Amino acid sequence: MRTRAALFREPGRALDVAEVELDEPGPGDVLVRVARVGLCGSDLHVLRGEWRRPTPMVLGHEGSGIVEAVGERVRGLAPGDHVVLSWAPSCGECGPCRRGRPVACVPLRAGIAAGTLPDGTTRMRLGDETVYRMTAIGALAERIVVPAKAALPLPSDLPLEHAALIGCAALTGVGAVLNRARVEPGASVLVVGAGGVGQFCVQGARVAGATTIVAVDPLESRRGQAIRLGATAAFAPGDVAAALERIAPDGLDYAFDAVGGSATFDLALRSTRGGGTVVVVGMAPAGTTLALDPFQLTNEEKWVTGSLYGSEDPALALPTLLEHVSAGRIDLEHMLGPVYPLDAVNEAIEAMIGGAAGRVLVRP
Repeated sequence: MRTRAALFREPGRALDVAEVELDEPGPGDVLVRVARVGLCGSDLHVLRGEWRRPTPMVLGHEGSGIVEAVGERVRGLAPGDHVVLSWAPSCGECGPCRRGRPVACVPLRAGIAAGTLPDGTTRMRLGDETVYRMTAIGALAERIVVPAKAALPLPSDLPLEHAALIGCAALTGVGAVLNRARVEPGASVLVVGAGGVGQFCVQGARVAGATTIVAVDPLESRRGQAIRLGATAAFAPGDVAAALERIAPDGLDYAFDAVGGSATFDLALRSTRGGGTVVVVGMAPAGTTLALDPFQLTNEEKWVTGSLYGSEDPALALPTLLEHVSAGRIDLEHMLGPVYPLDAVNEAIEAMIGGAAGRVLVRP
């Protein structure tokens, strides 16, 4: 079958929307008509050449859609079902999977690096060219074929534009707070970077019962968004040190680096109290290094860790997240940003780079 997709070929070049050949779903696959795709910082790393990937490639890994067909071995999904796309369809058998780290699945990580699905195929072609898939999904297309484990069922009353945010940003940000750090009620929290993932870190801290939630971002629009979503204060990076002298002179209990850069990590580490915890959530450009003073680990006994995709199997984390959404504890409505058609994907990318307060979405 044929479908339209946005193709990335090289850094600095606009994406081309082209008609590509898409394989029919295999026995364990589903065909999904993509409804909405959220643009993520990971897409930017590829666009800027900070992560090297084979091309041409279909970007996008955060999305929602409707199942149009299922393979003969697929159970639990049927045509018409609403689904969220998950970029971590793990094998369940490799070492990381057996140790409870499905997002570190060996075939999955190999596929992500090679621009393929976990089985080493892409299911997409443009003439004689193989078309590669970003992060085992490649959602910037009208239709995609994915393993059934990459399409997680949703309640039919959840709007698909809301659901798109769940596939990466929500599971990542909320999960980092609730699953990895396990923030306790009454705690104080710093979130460095108030983009999509950072805004969900703020919401996760609110759900956990944190009483002090400080957001840091250079953009005023995103600081305002963080306040609306539950932050008790928000500052520009240059103002945060003086502000924390008033708010938490001994440092905060937890800090989440939702950017993943050298400067943001340093700010997170300096802002935590002795015995506090720093969680690196944002994905850094290849080659980034972090400076760490051993004194902060020995004399100050700080904990430094990372979180990938919410530190939980997305199939297990999703029902809990949906409960929070249903109960009104997680706000998706006010995180929605502008929506662009697939043919305007380059304008959508510019809006994301420009710092839109809400998540920029593409409608294939």
